[in-house]
This record gives sequence, C-alpha cells and structure tokens, in this order.
Amino acid sequence: MIVRPEQSWLRKLFSWRGSIMRKISPQLCFFIMLNIAYLFVLPLLHLHGIMAKESSFYFIGISISISVFLGFRNNTAWLRYWEARKLWGDLLIVSRSLMREVINTTNTSAEEKKVVLDLIVTYCTTLKAKLRHGPVPISRALDYQHLTTPCNALLQNVGQWLYQHRPNDFVYRNFNHYLNQMSTIQGGCERISNTPIPYAYSLLLHRTVGIFCAVYPLLLIHDFGVLTLLFSIFTTYALLALDAIATELEDPFGTEDNDLPLNAICNAIEIDLREMVKDSLIPPKLKPDAHYRLL
Repeated sequence: MIVRPEQSWLRKLFSWRGSIMRKISPQLCFFIMLNIAYLFVLPLLHLHGIMAKESSFYFIGISISISVFLGFRNNTAWLRYWEARKLWGDLLIVSRSLMREVINTTNTSAEEKKVVLDLIVTYCTTLKAKLRHGPVPISRALDYQHLTTPCNALLQNVGQWLYQHRPNDFVYRNFNHYLNQMSTIQGGCERISNTPIPYAYSLLLHRTVGIFCAVYPLLLIHDFGVLTLLFSIFTTYALLALDAIATELEDPFGTEDNDLPLNAICNAIEIDLREMVKDSLIPPKLKPDAHYRLL
C-alpha cells in the first residue's frame, strides 16, 4: 500500500512514482508514437481518397461506454479489496479480544500465555503467507510445512491450549466463539484469493481497450488535426489507468503498491498482543519505505 505524503496538486499531476503510472507508461508511450505516426501517414492515405467520414463525436460516446464498462470491473475489484480489508481488521479485533479473555480468565503464568500468543501470531503470519501463495514462515511454523492448510492445524493447536487451560466450560465457550470467528475470517480470505475475476472477462477488456486506443485517433484527425494527439493521450491514459487499477485491486493480498499491507497488519497484531502480556520482546513498528510503500 502507498502512504502518500502531502504534495501539491501539480506534483500529484506529474508524479511518476505510482505503480499505475509505471505499469502503463510503456503502453502509453507506444500509443503516443502510434499517434505521431498517424499524423504523417494519414495525409498520404487522404491523397488516395482513404479517410474516416464518421463524426468523431460518435466515438467519444463509445469511449465513455468503455469507461463505464471498466468502471464496473473496478467496482468489482474494489469490493474484493474492501472485503479483504474488513476481514483483516476483524482478525486484529478478534486476536485482541481472545488474548484479553485469556489474560483475564485463566490462571496461567506469563510464559504459558506467551505460548498461545506465539500460536496466534504464527497463525496470522501463516495466513498471510498462504494468501500471498508463498512458503510458510519456517522460523515460526516449522511443524506445519508439509500441510496443505497449516492455518487449520494452528487453530486446532490454539483450541487445544485453550481447552487445557480453561477455568470452566462457560469461559471455554467464549474461547470457542473467538476461534470460530477466526475460522470464518480465514474462509472469507481464502474465498477471495481462490476466486479471481473470470479471466475471459479481463481479457475482453484488455483487448477492447487496446484496439480502441489504436483506432480512436484515426477518427479524430480529420476534425482536430494535431490536437488529436492531446485528446487521444488523455483518453488512452484514462482507459489504461482504469484497467491497471482493477488488475491490482483484483488480488488484494499481493505485494503490489495498491495491495493490502499484510506485513504491517501482522506486525500490529504482534505488537498489541505482546504489549498486553507485558512482553519485553516487542518488535518495532513497520513504517513506509523510501518510496512510501507499506507492504
């Protein structure tokens, strides 16, 4: 995730730091060169009587329609991102609540509380690793490397610890309620991660945008001449940027600039839990890097 510093509107307008601008800049440069080539080639075609006679305003309407189509995809991608953010926010809340219940209701030593604390923190970091399709962190979950779903095993171990140290069955029902909430959060994250937006839908938009950006200038040159370059660049930038934003938000658990900062969320969970048990080994809080990225 990008944590934006305060900038003037002019710096924001011409900023090239964003991942979206970096992604679309090669395509944008290609279409700019294509537009310049049209300015030289089309006069030669006009000499042979070849020209587009349709009104350019019809195709401005088509560009708006494509933008609406892209907007629908962006809304779908944004809903996935927002749901994922809510799920990880709920995981932070449930982790705090469960740890508070353990501290207030069990007659265990500080060292024993740190055992379940480490299991909860390991669960969060393992869930993050699985959602990002990476390896399970060896330093914390060595016994779960061979499992298809190590998060389930970690939750089971947390449940076993809570059952062994329960003061009574009523309190254990509260413990189990929190575990069920964590399991529900995990299932929601796995559903988002394992069910992408249909590839055919995304491919259709990629091709439609590319073809339209290539053909669009041909229909403006007759009416606007050299100004076509300005109009075409603006339209091409808007369409390519919308397409790139949707592609990033589609998978909110990735490591791109506009994805969720799962490392920072796991770090916040660990800091909060260790402070609750007054642990001396509290990790430093993650901060944005030199490019204002918080992963």
